[in-house]
Amino acid sequence: MSVATLDHESFFHAVMSTIPSSILILDERLAVLTVNHNFLEKSRGNLNYIVGRKLHEIFPPAFQDTALDQQIRDVINTGRTIHRQRLTYRAPGVSLRTYSYSICPLQLHHGSRGAILVMDDVTDLLRLGEEVRRMQLHLASIVESAGDLIISTDRAGAIMTWNSAAAKATGLTEFEVQGGKLAHHIEEPQNKEVEACFRGIEEIDDRRSVEWPMKCRGGESIPVSWRLSRMTGQQGEATGVVFVGRNLVEQRAMEAQMHQGEKLAALGMVIGGIAHEIRNPLGVSSAAAQLMKQRIAKPELLEECIGKVIAGIDRASLVVESLLRFARPKPIAETTRVNVVGILKNALMFASGEAAAGTSVEWTLETGADNLFAEGVQNLLELVVINLMLNAFQAMPGGGRLAIGLRRDAAEVIIEIGDTGPGIPDAHLSKIFDPFFTTRSDSRRSGLGLSVSHSIVRQHGGRVDVRTSRNGTTFVIRIPVARDAGVESRLVEAS
Repeated sequence: MSVATLDHESFFHAVMSTIPSSILILDERLAVLTVNHNFLEKSRGNLNYIVGRKLHEIFPPAFQDTALDQQIRDVINTGRTIHRQRLTYRAPGVSLRTYSYSICPLQLHHGSRGAILVMDDVTDLLRLGEEVRRMQLHLASIVESAGDLIISTDRAGAIMTWNSAAAKATGLTEFEVQGGKLAHHIEEPQNKEVEACFRGIEEIDDRRSVEWPMKCRGGESIPVSWRLSRMTGQQGEATGVVFVGRNLVEQRAMEAQMHQGEKLAALGMVIGGIAHEIRNPLGVSSAAAQLMKQRIAKPELLEECIGKVIAGIDRASLVVESLLRFARPKPIAETTRVNVVGILKNALMFASGEAAAGTSVEWTLETGADNLFAEGVQNLLELVVINLMLNAFQAMPGGGRLAIGLRRDAAEVIIEIGDTGPGIPDAHLSKIFDPFFTTRSDSRRSGLGLSVSHSIVRQHGGRVDVRTSRNGTTFVIRIPVARDAGVESRLVEAS
């Protein structure tokens, strides 16, 4: 079997033609022996013209400022190769170009020496590298300037980068934490969740937000809200995780401050309401006591004054008791059979007296009978009705009509208190029974309003409903009928 011999000259010309660099072969006089196709294409020259000419004759004048000629002579004389040198030139009307070149010694025929000059235009490559470096610096600047904690890890959870915000929040520098496990810097038991993330790295959901407290240098910890994103390689495989964390210390402090402010505002409203509710019975008691001090001669007037003092004290005690019930609600242990008709009449007398000044409100009371009994505590139920009536009066500052109705429906006694005011806005309707909610600028009755009334009715096992429109509002109170209701109660039972 014959073995094909290699045609060295054909091989040489094939290599010269396919190499993407510009190649020149020079003799000791720096005369060109040959060049490859890439050089002819770049220089737009002719091989017949170039061969035999000196280097400075075929290169642009701008190249003549370099030490290229001397470097080639040194390589030919010493036999040492020069690797990857760089030269730049700017020809008229042409942008600055940069070339990388290498010079290798070459043994020619008959013992003569020469050199190979290999050149590459790296202008675009350098420009691209500079763009990449600028982009890297820009991204690094963004990461370092971010107010959020930005930490990257490999797929095993070892810390790779740790930005300035993370260092500031924890007191730990990037040098101290780099290479360590991120889970070591998260408080227990949440550090177990961090470790689990890396075990299931392919399933990380970047839409998920978690809160993991982070350890600091001094041993304390800070609350941090984290968002996780996977880093992927060229094949789409997970190469690591980026953690972006929001330091919640200031947010929590602000929330606490706002909560404290809300509590103080609520406390102020309650205090205003308490002061108003207690001041009225105390004023009546004080006036009665002044009369008693004058040694009233008429027994009936003296008895009336004493009654007013006792009633005022009872009313003030009832206000305090109602507040305690609201603050610590509990089922009412002892109830009695109370006449709701009497409660409505007493409440209307008190409320109309309170609201009489400056108002022109007409009212009607329809009970259907003289007696209708419910199961409850008379003073508390009276307080509920008074509050609702006063609210109705205040809803009609320009005058209107207050309608009070009473009926029985099966096992419930139903009280309806309606006004012809402007109604309750939809935005407020869901809040009217919230503690301390009010639309009035003053603090009167703010502490003992609908929230306390609602609480008292619920303690009686009943409920309060509301119907409202632009033509007015009606509150409906439902409480259990008296367990031993007699014939007089059944007479007014609703059909």
